[in-house]
Amino acid sequence: MSWQFERVSGPREATEGPIWTDSVVRFTEIRENQVLEYDPETGATRVYVEETAGAVGLHGGRDGRLYACEAEKHRIAALSPDEPTTVVVDEFEGTPLNGPNDLEIDSEGNVWFTDPDDMDRGELGHTSVYRAERTGSGWDLVHLTDGMDRPNGILLSPDESRLYVAECTYEPDRDCDLRAYEVLADGSLGEYEVLHDFGDHRGIDGMTLTDEGDIVACAGWEESGPGPSVYVFSPSGAVLARHPFPENRPTNCAFGGPDRSTLYAADLTGSLHRAETDLTGFDRF
Repeated sequence: MSWQFERVSGPREATEGPIWTDSVVRFTEIRENQVLEYDPETGATRVYVEETAGAVGLHGGRDGRLYACEAEKHRIAALSPDEPTTVVVDEFEGTPLNGPNDLEIDSEGNVWFTDPDDMDRGELGHTSVYRAERTGSGWDLVHLTDGMDRPNGILLSPDESRLYVAECTYEPDRDCDLRAYEVLADGSLGEYEVLHDFGDHRGIDGMTLTDEGDIVACAGWEESGPGPSVYVFSPSGAVLARHPFPENRPTNCAFGGPDRSTLYAADLTGSLHRAETDLTGFDRF
């Protein structure tokens, strides 16, 4: 089945992080520091959160809260349109985080996230992947790996035995690939396997899962390679499909709709697109 993308909201400045919740799509307008909400029933888009600290990736928590990577304030936070922002984590061993980009929430409510240094403002001296673990009094931050140049999109497999992370760099002498790390019994990461190598082309920005465990990923650009695309990868990294995307740089995607077969994708033109698919999105909780 060929996916036909149509713009349903925008263009604005730069959009990211779509999630499906409460029968609407919430997504970030990075440069306007907002969370927007698109209602497919009415076709209207409204501002859901008036002001963020550069929110990029979003994720709904099992507690019903909206979690965000707020890069400008170096933190993971819980956002609400009616209540003050709650900080989950904003430092590692006393030093501010670089600027979290994307996040995943597991079945226990722990937050896994990537922390690149896109604005060269970090003080840590490394780019890393972390897990913020729930405790009785708050959160503990666990450092998982600093073996990547620019970790970006992040996902857990349906059974949470593997962690998928996109290494998304733009220099020809750096890795640009999709990696799968084994999640060990103690929660640490084992060795990784490269599932797909993008070479010198733009790799994965954001991604989501199907209920079959396949990975649907936004990647590619106008400068090289096959062009802006939404890929479908098997858990072993086989390319099951590649669907051309109508704008130059898709950023992230999520399944929605009553049967979770509609894919919503954001991009750096500040738009939100959708396509009807032959897949069903995975719902962890």
